Amino acid sequence: MEAGKSGRENGEIMLEGMIVVIITVFILFWILGLGFFYYQKYLNTVVTNDAAKKIASTYNNIDSDIIMGYVDTEALTSRNLYRRFINGKLEKVNQARAEQYIKYRLDKNNFTGVIKDVEVEMNLVLDSTIRRHVELTTTCTYNNPFGWALEIFGMKGVNTYQVKACADCTDYADYICTVDFSVWVNEKIIKDVNIFDSTNKLFKNMIELFDTMVSTYNR
Repeated sequence: MEAGKSGRENGEIMLEGMIVVIITVFILFWILGLGFFYYQKYLNTVVTNDAAKKIASTYNNIDSDIIMGYVDTEALTSRNLYRRFINGKLEKVNQARAEQYIKYRLDKNNFTGVIKDVEVEMNLVLDSTIRRHVELTTTCTYNNPFGWALEIFGMKGVNTYQVKACADCTDYADYICTVDFSVWVNEKIIKDVNIFDSTNKLFKNMIELFDTMVSTYNR
């Protein structure tokens, strides 16, 4: 009698232990799925921000390396002088560059088959005559590797995220030229006192001549 009772107790303990283990495993996979859910959202945000910054910094140099920003001298000197105003080609090329870069980064930082669909949209916004910024919108649909565990707890196994990033367009070549010109003006004109003295004398002579003409007319 006691042996049968002991056997039943051992069986109950084993059954309860199996139930606890199964529930623990499901909860573990749910936690992994939830962690991957936030990882995908974070990754989409980081990659979109990085792509917007890189596209904005190399927008006028479509032949440059999007990652390093390197551009050779020939491509730099052969750029269109009016590229700021005629930007149809630049916008199309940079749209393709942004899409290619984002897909590359997302694919490299995810498991195979996780990314279901990626859509990238780029807009160039004119803030003023010489100031512009890039608006980059990424819409990505992911298959969560642990989506089946999320679905058991009533969550979606396939998620879609949309991220929008903005970055000011900075043409480093124009910036360097502006700084060099400012240095040249400071060294050649502002520090050259003789030029200012000559200019002041010229204005004084013109004023004296005007006063003489007026006084002669009023006589």
